Amino acid sequence: MAVTMRRDSEKPMYLQIKEALQSGIVGGSIPSGTRLPSSRRLARDLEVSRITVTNAFEELQADGLVQGDPRRGVFVLPLWGTGMRAAEAAAGSEPKWQELLDNDPILDGEGGRSDPLLPARNGDLIPFNVLRHDLDAMPVKEFDSALRGVLREEGGAALDYGTPEGHLPLRQTLAQYLRRLGIRTEAEEVIIASGAQQAIDLLCQALVQPGGIVIVEEPTYSGALRTFRIRRARIMGVPMDSEGMRTDILGQILERESPQLIYTIPTFHNPTGVVMSAARRKELVTLAHEHGVPVLEDDYMREIRFGSPIPQPLAAFDRHGDVIHVGTFSKSLMPTLRLGYSVARGQLRERLIALKRGADLCSSNLMQMALCRYLASGATQKHWRRVSLLCRRRQSAMIAALRRHFPEEARWSVVDGGFVMWVSLPPGTSVSRLRRESLEAGVNFAPGEIFFVEPSDQGFTRLGFAAVSEGQIERGVRVLGQLIRSQMTGPTGVSPSSVSKRKGGVQRQSIELREQQGGRP
Repeated sequence: MAVTMRRDSEKPMYLQIKEALQSGIVGGSIPSGTRLPSSRRLARDLEVSRITVTNAFEELQADGLVQGDPRRGVFVLPLWGTGMRAAEAAAGSEPKWQELLDNDPILDGEGGRSDPLLPARNGDLIPFNVLRHDLDAMPVKEFDSALRGVLREEGGAALDYGTPEGHLPLRQTLAQYLRRLGIRTEAEEVIIASGAQQAIDLLCQALVQPGGIVIVEEPTYSGALRTFRIRRARIMGVPMDSEGMRTDILGQILERESPQLIYTIPTFHNPTGVVMSAARRKELVTLAHEHGVPVLEDDYMREIRFGSPIPQPLAAFDRHGDVIHVGTFSKSLMPTLRLGYSVARGQLRERLIALKRGADLCSSNLMQMALCRYLASGATQKHWRRVSLLCRRRQSAMIAALRRHFPEEARWSVVDGGFVMWVSLPPGTSVSRLRRESLEAGVNFAPGEIFFVEPSDQGFTRLGFAAVSEGQIERGVRVLGQLIRSQMTGPTGVSPSSVSKRKGGVQRQSIELREQQGGRP
């Protein structure tokens, strides 16, 4: 058997030996039952240390290709059928059925690229793109205490499967919390999901047929848009103003169309930050009931606020069961929880439980028990107050930096809560070019196009301030401001006339929104 190595390779020598032997075993040149040379002999032949060969043999044994016997040596084991040979032969090629997935419309736009909202692998980038609070503000000690307490008291039961609808004590705690917000519900109506994203997906499966219409605010949460596209829905956008979704335009759509779902984020809207007024909430609920359309309320960010009181959830205005309330603790507590919930009744509840069972059986029992214990400890309110104060300081720092470094033509939202600011850039700014240049300069942000029904080079950005220190905010906004100004004055800048090619109605409405909410005084 021939084993060749490259001394100048960055790959460790033991891995080179392992891969050479593996190739021979899988390819059949080293048949089953063959006794491999001893580690001493192979080390001498290859002019390497004996431990290098031993490590290679251990890797092969871990992969189930060889078996070592202290007295007899190392022997090649029989392969499990022809699966490994087939995998080797197919390397670099794709089966015919893969061709059916080419040019799938669900991969158009944001869905077919790397997600610009995920944390970058390069930790040096200033992460204006992420929607979470500071990692240093995560309740590590408190949640560690909750986890340890659950494992100590529940033992193996905490590591067992749970039920599809979720851990009953957690659902009881959530029902009590929701009743304080004005939502009339009981524990049996609360269904735990693996994050609000899964709750949205399950509801889409339950309520929307392929080709069915889903109405959304425009712009809106890109994750929901992705889900609706994957489920083959037709998405229709309704513009917003300073009070939220334009119910006058929604009413016009409902008169001529028969949508199967209305999706809305009424509180600290993502990406604009808008808080829907109480009057607008009543109008939306009334319209939905009159036209027989269910409403999915995404209430992802109620707890982080630092200003005037906000209206009750949309579901609190509902007296007919038309609003399906979805919430999560991923943003206000910890993203790693991956726990969300929905409030559903009747046949919808039964369908969601069946879909949840088919999706992943159940959410993590351990995490549900730990979250329940943490919520009951009273530490949650302290954590929310602490994070709210932190976000208020960082929002102020971002406003000051935007005023210093952004051009006069820019506008931005100012709301009393949440993690983000929605920025309307000067006419003619290419956001796609801005993002390319900003990544090279060490700054990441969420481009506006991913929040629109029909992605294009929209003149908006979403800047998250909660995960970024005040020093990073100053540096990052300065870099962005310089790059924007270079587009406005440089020879390669985009002509202002290109603005007319954008989605005029949505953009004009969004700019109106920015000016009403704040921005440059």
